[in-house]
Amino acid sequence: MNGDPEGPQSDPGTAGTPRQDLPPASPAARSPLEERRERSTAARFAGAGLQFAATILICLWLGTWLDRRYGTAPVFLYVAVFLGAAGAFYSMYRQLMANLERDEAAKRAQKGAGADASPTPPPSRSSRRPPGDSV
Repeated sequence: MNGDPEGPQSDPGTAGTPRQDLPPASPAARSPLEERRERSTAARFAGAGLQFAATILICLWLGTWLDRRYGTAPVFLYVAVFLGAAGAFYSMYRQLMANLERDEAAKRAQKGAGADASPTPPPSRSSRRPPGDSV
């Protein structure tokens, strides 16, 4: 750099080349189908959590209402909250297991798309020769 505004400021042989080999600023773009599936799964999990909370709150309200109506202090409250929590846990378990099975089926279908996924049957017993039968 000689201070001449008309002259080149850098070596023309290295112009336009990066100074460092850095990874790209953002991760590789995913396909729209993968993004939609990921959002759908996240929405399902959020829905399961909201359903869990709503079930317990409704059972809590029902238990206090029954306790006020029949004059039994915390009996119906405890029973309703316990049953609501058990039902909510069971419902969440079923939803998570169905989601896991769906993911596993998709992986199996993707893995076996090119090859025949059916297992080969074992040899039948009728193909064996009876004892004493010579060739």
